[in-house]
Amino acid sequence: MFAAPGLKYMEVPNLTNGTEYTFTVKTMDISGNKSEGVTVKATPLAVDSKETMKIALSVPPEKSNTTITVTANITTAAQSVEKVVYKKDGSEVASKLLADSSATAAVKDSSDNKKWTFEITAADETANGIYTVAAIDSDGREETAQIVISNFDFTPPKLVSELNAELSAEKTSVTLTWNDPSDEDFDHVEISFVSNDGTSDSEKSEIVTVAKGVQTKVFDGIDSSKDYYKYFIVTVDTVGNKSSIITKKVNITAVSKIPEGFVEIPATSITGTETWTPSSEVFVSERALEIPSFYMSDHEVTQKEYLEIMGKNPSKFSSNPAEGEVQENRPVENVSWYDALVYCNKLSMKQKLIPCYTIKGSTNPADWGDVPDSYNNDDWNAVECDFTKDGYRLPVLVEWEWAARGGSNYTYSGSDTIGDVAWYKGNSSSKTHEVKKKQKNNYGLYDMSGNVLEWCWDWRSSSINKNTPFEGNAYGADFTEKQTHSYGGGFYLGVESDCTVFRRNSHYASNRSTMAGFRVVRNIE
Repeated sequence: MFAAPGLKYMEVPNLTNGTEYTFTVKTMDISGNKSEGVTVKATPLAVDSKETMKIALSVPPEKSNTTITVTANITTAAQSVEKVVYKKDGSEVASKLLADSSATAAVKDSSDNKKWTFEITAADETANGIYTVAAIDSDGREETAQIVISNFDFTPPKLVSELNAELSAEKTSVTLTWNDPSDEDFDHVEISFVSNDGTSDSEKSEIVTVAKGVQTKVFDGIDSSKDYYKYFIVTVDTVGNKSSIITKKVNITAVSKIPEGFVEIPATSITGTETWTPSSEVFVSERALEIPSFYMSDHEVTQKEYLEIMGKNPSKFSSNPAEGEVQENRPVENVSWYDALVYCNKLSMKQKLIPCYTIKGSTNPADWGDVPDSYNNDDWNAVECDFTKDGYRLPVLVEWEWAARGGSNYTYSGSDTIGDVAWYKGNSSSKTHEVKKKQKNNYGLYDMSGNVLEWCWDWRSSSINKNTPFEGNAYGADFTEKQTHSYGGGFYLGVESDCTVFRRNSHYASNRSTMAGFRVVRNIE
């Protein structure tokens, strides 16, 4: 019998059980020279060929985000089962899997030698898959069986929607109301809160659990001398997966500081272990981020708003709005990234806020010179953004995507049905439309998935990893890479795939396109 180089074992068929055989293995080179060989004796076990071993595998039907127990019930004519091992994607050849040092041994039931169990502990859904189990009994029978594990579930539930808070007239209670998420495995809501005395937040309260379907909670004992109460709402599914936090601030004595036409986007902590649905190219594995709460304009900057600050309207869609729409409320477009910087600082100065952007050592756009028509302008590309100032600025890409998702798992910003929330190729008639005509997302933002692309602060990067900074000139290691800036969102000529909450585009900072506009944000503190 000839064995090819590299083969580590050889099966010899048609031997007689109980008969001793002598086997000699010799090596041979390409010239035909043979070694003396190695001799070994072996006797096949006397196994009754009519009796086969059977392995029945089962798992509980419940989902889990920790551990699943698999039970192997083994049927054999032998007196006992000697060994049982398992491995994800393991060999279906019993002898190979039993000899595999990376296979894990199962645990024998103390009262039943033919019942074995093993626990699979998971950190994420990659633990799902096909597991192969191999067993050998005291008579030498070997067998394998496979089971498909799909019980591991690490997908967090969606956030509550339509979250509202009402302070009683006597300022003694706050009533929260909301709509539960539609997830089939949603189980309950957890709420905690802090109060603020005008200086600092209190310690966070104990968690209050509200069962599925209740959708309201009254908090009594409000201290009317406090500036505000801030509530933290998390949804929890039947497995124990928790959503990110959505916050609701209730002013007691303090006056709301949210600018007109803006909404407050809640803060969040991104751990880098989340499962994002739909997937994300920004919130990637192991990328831990702290996103403070911020104010974001609920609409794209309009032609009217741009004209009031800049003294001109560069938009190509400057006439013939759709029937029933107001021309000046269509989004401004045909503006470059550089144009957006000028707008932000001019608007900040007009409202006596501290501008965020500095070019040539000045925050006054009058000192910057003409807006470049070429992307490789050293002075303008060296712009610095002071994220501590209270003026207007472009959102950082992670802020934009966090806001666009709206605390939900929708494909588009506010819905899985694109026509509900976006002007895109399928319904725009190849032109922009008045802002705020489509459905808003759960954070109160309109047109995040359509109408026009929206400039973001970041330099564009083809890949984002756990070490990619959160802010600043984020995505270029040196100037040669800092050529294009990111867009968020979809646009009126985009197909469905162009309009998802995770879609990123980019262009040169000097580019002016009828497909691109912007919206602005402000820091809360």
